Amino acid sequence: MLTPFREIIRDAHRRHYAVGAFNCLSVENVMGAIAAAEELHAPLILQLAEVQFPGAPMELMAPVFLQAARSAKVPVAVHLDHGQSPETCIRAIRAGFNSVMFDGAGLPLEENIAQTRMVARLAHAAGVDVEAELGRVGDTGFGGEGTGDAATADVFTDVGESARFIAETGIDALAIAIGNLHGRYIATPRLNIGRLREIDARNGIPLVLHGGSGTSEEDFKSCIGNGISKINVATAMQLAAMDETCSYIAGNASPNYIDLKNRITEASRRVVAAHIRLFESDGKA
Repeated sequence: MLTPFREIIRDAHRRHYAVGAFNCLSVENVMGAIAAAEELHAPLILQLAEVQFPGAPMELMAPVFLQAARSAKVPVAVHLDHGQSPETCIRAIRAGFNSVMFDGAGLPLEENIAQTRMVARLAHAAGVDVEAELGRVGDTGFGGEGTGDAATADVFTDVGESARFIAETGIDALAIAIGNLHGRYIATPRLNIGRLREIDARNGIPLVLHGGSGTSEEDFKSCIGNGISKINVATAMQLAAMDETCSYIAGNASPNYIDLKNRITEASRRVVAAHIRLFESDGKA
C-alpha cells in the first residue's frame, strides 16, 4: 500500500529499526524489491536519484513505482533521492512521489537552509514529506567503482548546525555524514558512531544513512541503535543485476531475454531481502 514516508520512518525511529530505501532502475528491480518486502513483511521505500534519470527517466519510472506501491501488501513509500534542485523536487511531486530529498549539502550553510526551507514548504503544502542532507557524504563514484575510503568523506555533519538546520527548515528526515560514502568501496569505511549518537540525542528526528552498500554489519547495527531510521542501497542492486547478467550469459549458449529478466528480478529480491534482515525491518510491516 502506498504509505506516507513520514509514517514509515517515524515507526522505524520509534521501534529502533531501519527501513531499506532501494534505488530501482528497472521494472525487474521494483518487482524484486516488492517481492522481498512482502515475503518478509517489511516496510519499503522505492527511490530514484536524479543522477539516474538518464537511464531511468523519472516520468517513466514514477507510474511503475506508484502502481507497485499501491498494489503491495506492505507499506511502501515512493521517494526522490538526491534531488539536485527545487525544480527537480517539484517535478517529482507532480509525478506523484510522496517524498522528496533536496540535496543542498554542497551549498553554503545559509543557502542550503534557505533552499531546503523553500522545498519543505512547497512539498508539505502538497502533502509530500522532505529529506535533506547536511555535511558532505563522500563519493567513490556514484553507483560505480571508486577508490574512496572514509578518509575521503568531505565534512562530517556538525551537531549544532544540525539542530539549527532542522529547526529552520522543518524537514522530516536528515541525511548525515559520519564517514559514509556513495559507491563501491575498496575498503570498509570507519563510521563516527559517536557523532551519530550526538546528533540523534540533540534532535530526535529520523536520520538517514547514505552509502549503505559497503558498510559493515557491525556499523549497520550501531547506526540503527543510534537513530538511523532509513538506509539507502543503490550500488548493491546494480552489482547484483550485473553479476547475474554476466553469469547467465556466460553459462548459456543461447541466452533468452525473458529468462534474463526473471533472473535479474530474483537477484534484486535476494539483495533486498538480505538488507531487510540486516536492517531488522523484517516483520515490522
